[in-house]
Amino acid sequence: MDQDKAIDDVNQYLLASMPNLEHIYALSATCDSFGLYALDDLINDRMPYLKTLTVVAQGALKLGFHGQAQLLKQLTMHTVAHVLDCGELSASSDDESNYSLQTHVPLSVPRVYAESLVLLDIGPIVPTNIWTPFFGHNEQSNVPDLNTLPNFTCLRKLRLVFGVQASRSEEGRKTHRVSKHKNNPKPEDSGSYPLFPQLESLTVERYPYNILLFLENYPRGQLLHLELHKCPHHFFELSLSVFSKLQSACIDIPEAPHASKDQNEETWISRAFNDHMPTLRILSLRASLAHHVDLPSTYQLVHLQHLDLSIGMRSVEIEKLLLELKHLRSLRVTITEVLSKTHEYLSRSMRPKKYTKNKYSRVLSTTLEQLIIRLDLAHGRQRRALAKTAWVAARVPSILTIHTQQAYLNDLASCINNVRANKQAPVDARHLSNVRLHAVSL
Repeated sequence: MDQDKAIDDVNQYLLASMPNLEHIYALSATCDSFGLYALDDLINDRMPYLKTLTVVAQGALKLGFHGQAQLLKQLTMHTVAHVLDCGELSASSDDESNYSLQTHVPLSVPRVYAESLVLLDIGPIVPTNIWTPFFGHNEQSNVPDLNTLPNFTCLRKLRLVFGVQASRSEEGRKTHRVSKHKNNPKPEDSGSYPLFPQLESLTVERYPYNILLFLENYPRGQLLHLELHKCPHHFFELSLSVFSKLQSACIDIPEAPHASKDQNEETWISRAFNDHMPTLRILSLRASLAHHVDLPSTYQLVHLQHLDLSIGMRSVEIEKLLLELKHLRSLRVTITEVLSKTHEYLSRSMRPKKYTKNKYSRVLSTTLEQLIIRLDLAHGRQRRALAKTAWVAARVPSILTIHTQQAYLNDLASCINNVRANKQAPVDARHLSNVRLHAVSL
């Protein structure tokens, strides 16, 4: 059978089988020599009726339906994702302009009418001319115009991915050059930026320039959800308090470029916990550190309900978190080693002794229902940490579930049983009989 006729037959069969098709999820693998051209007739025919179009590509891809751009007026979601092969990563040249961009092949994006989009998830893209593929409508004629700068009047959720992280060795060579970029590249030749009057959720990944300036292009005061991943440049100058209505935040804290008093991971975390954010209910902080972090002694985020700390900390910090954050319903932490015996002594001796009286009988929380604990300790110290976890649970009468690694479940159950059987325990631990233990992949 002729190859073109076979593709045509497939498209005609799909059209006949799905006459009301409104949602398309298209996947193109590296080994696929056709890409999405095999679906061009189907996509073109349904273009006036599409509500969502998701394109996921492994390897470089050009979409073949650009000519029907103005028919995409009803689209509510547009995703272009590029999944890399390991072999696709190439060593960067010494040309500064190639920083973090030569390690991916940006996709060719079809022209899209922006003003009907509700959700936009796109990447990898270069940090210049981000909005070139999108167009708005002519205010005089009130019809779509390919030459009009768009305003995303309906957009509520936006995710932008700027390529892939450079390798560690490459990053080390280029950090000093990238830091010279004090200003963001202009989004368009005119210097104008689209408006996002309904935007509620913003996710930015791997932005290679000044993240503070970039975020100023969006309505920070109206955002409800914010995610930042691998955006290192000027990150430690960022204050979450400018996002005054934020309800949830997920932040990857980059490695500090140099050790300084006011620009490091621990200082930023302390500031974040003391920002004035009365609407924040969900907070996730992640950092890849070789040492534990001492959490602050004061907290302003008193209305937090869900806290995920994927950073190393000492087990004693759990008690302080629960006492300070009185509305927590779920807590996820990682218990890790201290740097040294000296550091452990200094850390303990310099902290205010706020909770010494009736230390083991005081209720820690009456709201916490779920505790997820990951142990990253040397062999021999896990049992001690699990015993402390059991005693923490004994002082949380609302606790329902505890999650930890599969390898520690039996030891944790044993520690909880020991607390329950302790007739001299300073707390009423009967509620521990209702606690359920679960393994979690961490």
